[in-house]
Amino acid sequence: MRSTMPCQTVHKQTKCAYIFYMILRDLFTPTTNLKDLCHQHDFDMRVLLTIKQRRYINGRSPVLKLGNLSLAWEFAQSPSDHKHFVNMLRVSPEVFDTILCLIHDHPIFYNNSNNPQTDVQTQLAVTLYRMGRYGNGASLEDLAQDAGFSEGSIENFTEHCFTAIEGLHDTFVRQLTPQEKEVEKRWMDEHLGFVGTWREGWIMYDGTIVVLYKRPGLDGDAYYTLKANYGLNAQVSSY
Repeated sequence: MRSTMPCQTVHKQTKCAYIFYMILRDLFTPTTNLKDLCHQHDFDMRVLLTIKQRRYINGRSPVLKLGNLSLAWEFAQSPSDHKHFVNMLRVSPEVFDTILCLIHDHPIFYNNSNNPQTDVQTQLAVTLYRMGRYGNGASLEDLAQDAGFSEGSIENFTEHCFTAIEGLHDTFVRQLTPQEKEVEKRWMDEHLGFVGTWREGWIMYDGTIVVLYKRPGLDGDAYYTLKANYGLNAQVSSY
């Protein structure tokens, strides 16, 4: 089993455990024969050297990876199948291509290693696939099996894509000028009759439910929604 502790800590603990074993062995079953003593000493040194040089003490068998993410590219070929593409990646093929075009040159996707990263298209597809799942279906193990990548790769792909998309913030989001705000306020006055205090809330959006992973431990029933799940209601307002 792969340890979650830092590699150096695991090595140190394993080395100390073996040295402790050597002390007990020599204490209770001492070797008197010089030839056997030399052989044992040589064996101990090779064991300690192996512990120091190997990243993983126990061998690891490779995990079989047979994902079905490639189906998305097949679904993108025919408009009649686009609904299946959306079901997998939560956006249409056209929107996917637009996002890909905007982020594919971001330096987060490139490095100086001899092992290049997975192509940006796949990283984005895995990230969108992950974002469209919650609850049991959002576990890293299930996502890794569905996508055909390791759990660590799923996390790396998500981090890369989020970094690249967040880098587009200043391109698409900016504060409106006072003149632009006034235009919006006048439209609200003319069409909805919001006068006075409400007028300064010049832009507001109806609430949207942010679904939670599970029922909160504190006052959990208060988070139960009409959609038969647990969530938070988010509403955006700007003054």
